[in-house]
Amino acid sequence: MQHAVGGGRAARTSPDMLALLRERTGPSHERLDAAFGSLVLDRRADLIRFLSAHAIGLAPLQAVFRRFVEEELGLAAPDYLDMLRDDLHRLGMKSAALPTLATPPEIAASGSAAGVGYVIAGSRLGLAVIRRQGYWGEQQGFRSRYMEDDSGPACWKALLPWLREHAFTALDCEAVPAAALASFDTFARAFAVSPAEESLKEMGVDG
Repeated sequence: MQHAVGGGRAARTSPDMLALLRERTGPSHERLDAAFGSLVLDRRADLIRFLSAHAIGLAPLQAVFRRFVEEELGLAAPDYLDMLRDDLHRLGMKSAALPTLATPPEIAASGSAAGVGYVIAGSRLGLAVIRRQGYWGEQQGFRSRYMEDDSGPACWKALLPWLREHAFTALDCEAVPAAALASFDTFARAFAVSPAEESLKEMGVDG
C-alpha cells in the first residue's frame, strides 16, 4: 500500500489535513508497506496473496470510498473489487473463499470518508511503482486488471486540492485520521488472514 468533510463552512479551523494524515498514519503506513513488501511478486503464489489481501481489505471499505469519490471528488469511482475478483478468478482463486472482515466503525463516522479516500487513492501510487518493477504473469500471458488500471491517479490528483481547499472542524481533524488509521489497520488484518502458499495448496490453488 503506497501512498475530510463538511460543506459550507466559512473558515478552516484545522491544520493542513494532508500533513495531519501523513503524521498520524506514518507508522501504520510503514508497517503495512513492510508486510506487503515481504512478498516476491514475480512468484505466482505471492501475487495471489497480494491480490487476495487487497480484495479482503477493500471489501469493507469500497462503499465508503465509492461515495466519497463520486460525491465529493465528482469522479467515477473505479470498481477495484470487480478488478480483483476477475484477476483472482483467472488465477484459479475463488474470491468467495476468502475471509471477510467487518467494516470498521471509524469509517462510518460523520466527516470521516476522506480518510478512506486518502488510503485507497494513495495506494495506487505504490501500485504504479510495483507495476513498473514487474510481477508474475508477463511471460505467462496474465495481466492484472487491478495492477494495470490507470484510473487511480485521477482520484489522488483530485483529492489533493480537495484536502487543501476544504474547511475542517476540530471533529473532522479527529474523524478523518481515525478513518485512515482504521483503513490501514483493515489492510493489515487482511494481509494477516490472506492465504499464504501452503494455504493455497490446501485450497487446491496452484501457487
